[in-house]
Amino acid sequence: MIKYTQLITDLKKGRILPLYLFYGEEAFLIQEAVDLIIRKVVDPGARDFTFNTVYCRETPVSDMVNLAQTLPFLSPMRLVIAKEIDVLKAADIKELLPYLESPSPSTCFVMVSEQRKYDKKAVVSAVETHGAVTAFYPLAERELHPWIAGWGRARGLSITGDAIQFLVQVLGTDLQKVNNELQKVVIYQKDKKDITLEDVMAVVGDFREFTSFDLAEAIGSKEAHRAFQILTRLLQEGEQPVGLLGMTAWNFRRLMRAKALEAGGVRYDEIKKKVGVLWLHSSSFQKQMKRFTLSELRDAFEVMLVTDKKLKSSSMKGRLVLERMIMTLCGA
Repeated sequence: MIKYTQLITDLKKGRILPLYLFYGEEAFLIQEAVDLIIRKVVDPGARDFTFNTVYCRETPVSDMVNLAQTLPFLSPMRLVIAKEIDVLKAADIKELLPYLESPSPSTCFVMVSEQRKYDKKAVVSAVETHGAVTAFYPLAERELHPWIAGWGRARGLSITGDAIQFLVQVLGTDLQKVNNELQKVVIYQKDKKDITLEDVMAVVGDFREFTSFDLAEAIGSKEAHRAFQILTRLLQEGEQPVGLLGMTAWNFRRLMRAKALEAGGVRYDEIKKKVGVLWLHSSSFQKQMKRFTLSELRDAFEVMLVTDKKLKSSSMKGRLVLERMIMTLCGA
């Protein structure tokens, strides 16, 4: 298994392998990796002769294998992208395995599933032997901030820390939404190279009734009823449970640091600067600090660790797992 960050680093350096298996719920990151492979492998002048995208739901395995075994024309490599790989049945996989166990060195064969898990061990094992397997999950808060900063750098832009924080709080971990709103900001600011909080607020605004930050804030305030309402709405809007947990954990890390500073005699005006609390959330954050002791915050992280394990390994529905976490953290 290769982490997403290592995969992107390798691809940018032109290290192309004959086999890839991409799976997970973060479709935007999957497409980002696929697009990078296309740029590295496919010669624009030979695209029609060396690049194929097929859908496993409608394409026989024999056709996919034939494409992968066809020598490239006017290009050193052929690229075949097989989407919906998770729909293949046992007989299909049996037919595909011989190719995966001995792939063509002149073809890059990329298999994609947007399902949370891909558990066909024979496929995974074969791909790991000759290529790379990468799982794409919603980014955690600690990963989302540098991702947004990197998005700006790739376009010659500098995005301020408070602008990034506002984007995360309003948009959550949906990278497609973050990308779309950043594109709007770029159009709005025209030739400016520095994106500020004011630029982002002027374009993005608070266009959703609730965000993942609102959920984290409600839990931090021990308002269980409100947290349940927000959770229901966010899940209806397509937010992923892992991403919602990530935002909650991020907020509790801030609370933990703030309480430690407070215990050391630091005044709140200084605490909010050190922790990075936006002025529009200052009153709420101070209220949350009063709801928990340091000991309770440490216990909260144990609860969130158990929640994370259940979300990633249990058959229990994500909503139920998060509801139980909310009840525990809010003392409901």
